Amino acid sequence: MTISISPRRSLLFTPANRPALYSKAVTSGADMICIDLEDAVASDQKQAARAEALNFLLHDSQATPERVIRINSPNTAIGQEEFDDAIKKEHISGTILIPKVESSYQILELHKQLSKKGSPLKLAIMIETIVGVENCFDILANNSHLDFVMFGGADLAAELGTAVAPEPLAYGRSRLIYAAKHAQVDVLDMPCLNFKDLDQVDKESQDAKCLGFTGKAVIHPGNIKNVNSIFTPTKDELDLAQRFVDAYQNSTTGVAVVEGRLVEKPVVRSMELILARGRAAGLIP
Repeated sequence: MTISISPRRSLLFTPANRPALYSKAVTSGADMICIDLEDAVASDQKQAARAEALNFLLHDSQATPERVIRINSPNTAIGQEEFDDAIKKEHISGTILIPKVESSYQILELHKQLSKKGSPLKLAIMIETIVGVENCFDILANNSHLDFVMFGGADLAAELGTAVAPEPLAYGRSRLIYAAKHAQVDVLDMPCLNFKDLDQVDKESQDAKCLGFTGKAVIHPGNIKNVNSIFTPTKDELDLAQRFVDAYQNSTTGVAVVEGRLVEKPVVRSMELILARGRAAGLIP
């Protein structure tokens, strides 16, 4: 049986206080749309923007692209209010992105609240502080229900007192990738802040792919095509992935061997992700 995995090459952040952009975001070509109640909305506009953001999850939230809302940290009063309002809604689904996560306990408590309400909402997290980076293995290992994790380099650089640049953020990026791979969770890189420079977008996207990120966030729809292209597999990668999946599915023992390489369930999942990206790009049926 084919494993059902959604392609997550790109995630487009869209300000929650600009609902006129929501429909444009949905048709932008991004694999995921994130309506942002945190950084993109001024404090005095967050309350008014909340209703529009939650309504975004009430309409076609099971269809593509995937729908996400980034709330403020539930450690703040406004963030907890946003979370409470989301889980009280009926007929709502999608993913709530939690910023500035620093402990597994934070997410376990939120998941308990979801379970208590019987909410189908999923949780994703951002790791963007020094404490969060150090605790990311524990956070991801103890929260197997997490939908995905994202690296928040801008906030981390601010805490470090450095530029948002590869060198000072290298440790944080690598540690989070290792933790995500160990937990088998999709891991997305931060957006390119210099979004008007498409050469820079391409370089950052290629570097992120080489490091092991499964996708990259963007803050402008003009970057989506570039990011999707780089995170879309080549024909050779698709052919190899299909051979691995076919061998696994035809196996009666739960393992297979292709070109001298052992094929087990974790390997098949990564190969299914490659195929999902190929389907999203229209390269395979």
